[in-house]
Amino acid sequence: MFPFRFSFPLLAALSIWAFPCCNLVQVASASTMPAPAADAVPAAVPLPADTIVIPGPLRSFQRMAGISQEVTPSEVLPLFARKIYMQGYEKGNPTEFLLLVDRYLRQARELQFLAGPTATIKVAGCDDAATLIHILGYRLRQGCGQKTFSLETANPSRAFLTIDSGFPLVELEEALQNGTPFVYAYPSTTVPLLFHQSDWVGLSNGPRRGSGDLVDILMSDPWVSRLYWSMGQTNTETRMALQRSPGLPALLPYAGVLEFYGGEICIRNGHVVVPGGASAEAEWKGLVGASPDSPGQFVVGLLAKDKGWLAAYFDTLSRVSMAQQKHLTEAPRLRRLYESFRTGDPSATPTQGVFRKTPDLLVLFTRVQWEPNGAPHVPGDLATWKEIMHGKTGTKAIRDMGRRAQGWERPEQLLEGMAGLSQVETDIGPLQVFLMAIEIDRNRPTGSRLSPATLHLMANRFPQFNTWYPVFTEFPNLDDASITKFVNVADAIDKISNQVLRANTEGSFQANLGLWQILARQGQIPADTLNASWIKAVEPFTAIASPAQLFDASRGSLGALLGAAGASGTSSETEIVDLLAGPHQNSADGQRVHRELAARMGSVLEDQRLVSLDTLFALSDGLREVAQGKGKGDNLLPLAAELREFDLPQPIFTHSEKISWAPPIYTDHHAELQVKTDLTKVIKGPSTSTQLETARGQLSPFLRDTLVGLNYAYYEPPDAQMLHHNPLFVRSHDFLGISVQGSDRLWGAPRVLGVGTPAGGGAYLMGSLSDLSYALATTEEDFIAPRNIQALILKELAPVLMVSATMSRWWGVSPNELHAVALYQRSGEEILKAAAAD
Repeated sequence: MFPFRFSFPLLAALSIWAFPCCNLVQVASASTMPAPAADAVPAAVPLPADTIVIPGPLRSFQRMAGISQEVTPSEVLPLFARKIYMQGYEKGNPTEFLLLVDRYLRQARELQFLAGPTATIKVAGCDDAATLIHILGYRLRQGCGQKTFSLETANPSRAFLTIDSGFPLVELEEALQNGTPFVYAYPSTTVPLLFHQSDWVGLSNGPRRGSGDLVDILMSDPWVSRLYWSMGQTNTETRMALQRSPGLPALLPYAGVLEFYGGEICIRNGHVVVPGGASAEAEWKGLVGASPDSPGQFVVGLLAKDKGWLAAYFDTLSRVSMAQQKHLTEAPRLRRLYESFRTGDPSATPTQGVFRKTPDLLVLFTRVQWEPNGAPHVPGDLATWKEIMHGKTGTKAIRDMGRRAQGWERPEQLLEGMAGLSQVETDIGPLQVFLMAIEIDRNRPTGSRLSPATLHLMANRFPQFNTWYPVFTEFPNLDDASITKFVNVADAIDKISNQVLRANTEGSFQANLGLWQILARQGQIPADTLNASWIKAVEPFTAIASPAQLFDASRGSLGALLGAAGASGTSSETEIVDLLAGPHQNSADGQRVHRELAARMGSVLEDQRLVSLDTLFALSDGLREVAQGKGKGDNLLPLAAELREFDLPQPIFTHSEKISWAPPIYTDHHAELQVKTDLTKVIKGPSTSTQLETARGQLSPFLRDTLVGLNYAYYEPPDAQMLHHNPLFVRSHDFLGISVQGSDRLWGAPRVLGVGTPAGGGAYLMGSLSDLSYALATTEEDFIAPRNIQALILKELAPVLMVSATMSRWWGVSPNELHAVALYQRSGEEILKAAAAD
């Protein structure tokens, strides 16, 4: 009934629950107490063995270390350790970040010593301020105690730390001006740590290994920092077991592997839980060289084997379902899959970069299907896969696998080959074809799975149309004939020699298929007519030779899909927008939301100055009647005037400037052609039938824009700005890549270009209309100001959140179901809050 949204608390809970072997452990923070200074330590209460003192207020330390102010005390040290190994060193040398934090801690220790046992900095007046002012990096100017007095910078480095850490320098200065005492609480902070401080101090080989302070050790040894963070990501029982055996010194060389792939290592009751359970333990023992009953030896062997690739393999298998684990860990499949997986670059390591190296292997193991006899499912047949693997490629690993593929005789070998390709960094390789094919087969009846011929056709065109193939996984009713029709028609469109005609054809074709997907997804096209309606929507674009043919094809295709949705093929634009706003609603709330969505889409069409479909169709019919001698052109003049209501802004370039500088980035050519369109002369006549037919063809760019605009309007992100403030945004969509030299894969997902270059026409999308919702969300992400997180983090998260707010619209959700979802969400939030206490 309503657009569905996930709240940030639930997303946070889901992000934690996504790691099944990790527990939320909340350690109660110890009471605040004074911390030792750099040179002398005032009398202090002995600290518990599992806590450590950080000099100065915790908020200042978090600010200087780049740690969120909202994390709990138990999270501070692990996050600090992660910051050190991620940003503290570059090619073995300390970065400016590390030097800054180090200088801050030195200053904080001096201030802490000055605060003394009372943890309070007190300055009675000008005569008492010299020590504090020196520590802060300033000096007293003449006139202290007078209203015109101000502090002067003496040490810029210290002064910067004073300001950046949040020290109340203004209040101190005002106190010195007024001759009043300055009192500032400067407590040290006690935070929990993992194990005992001595356990970590003994590990370090850094220059401060003799200091005995864990914070100094973490800063001077990135390997210790990485191990500290990695151990913090494991659950309590596993962490304690690993400390006992093999111990922290044995784990230190494998800190990177443990960080990347140790989250799924679980030790329970002195036994390592392996993927596949007890039945797979013998196989894992053979691979690792140690028994799961000896956790210390097993974990070290797992982390050390093949530079950590076995740990990556273990981690991947741990994340798939138990049903999939049962199949994948059968003997000898477990070993053979790993041997194929390791056929990649022998010099590569699984901890290079910041991302895991096995995402494609995880997808493969998650999605592979199984036949009743236990063999992996083969889409098409093995002979077809041999041909696919033998195709041209610029990747050596794929060529090598293609040569081996010629000897494949069993389905097992195909699965092993796909595992071997999982390390190839590409999104258009044979593995991606395989994943696409098994998804299409997954929801199809056994007798209607992909034929070898259709699979071969799709594989040949995969680099070109791969972003459109998910349509066939989403709607399994679309059979091989629908797939073949789409590929053949798309190929024919690509062969249109006239660039302008080809761009308009691609736009109209993709826009109509986008509208078909919307209506099908919302259940407005019945399931039993999906296949026929798809073919009817695609068929008119089979052979486009002129703009007039394109106009008729676009209109005929639109009428076919509207008819499939139960509407009239001659529906008005208002009726089409109402149809896109969702199925008919019976409840008052449902009808209200339906009206709001329709109004929102209508506002996009209005703000983009798109010509109404009613106007375009009336002009086309009128011109055709005039050509046949059945109508009068005078009635068409007001409609023709509507084409001229849109106008471009004042040109930035002269004609010569465009020729000499702007072509590589200029995007307004399509809109300029529309501005120059004037049908009044042809309408007033006298005009020949050919001239009237040409005039009718001049309507096709306008029709393309309105159809594309309907897609834009439907997928408009919440609180969007671009579609309401840039009237050129829809018209500027580049379907050919003319504005970017050397561009390819223009049937792929659209990309945002032109940001920050208003001289080239401003921001616009280049590519097809596949995955349009995400592309539009990407254009809007910078308009959202984050409150609690860094902007760069929000930049990755915002598009996903905005798309989830509109896809899909959940028309089939009943009020009771919606209420149940709200209760589940509330329950999850309450459980998460309770976990902090227990």
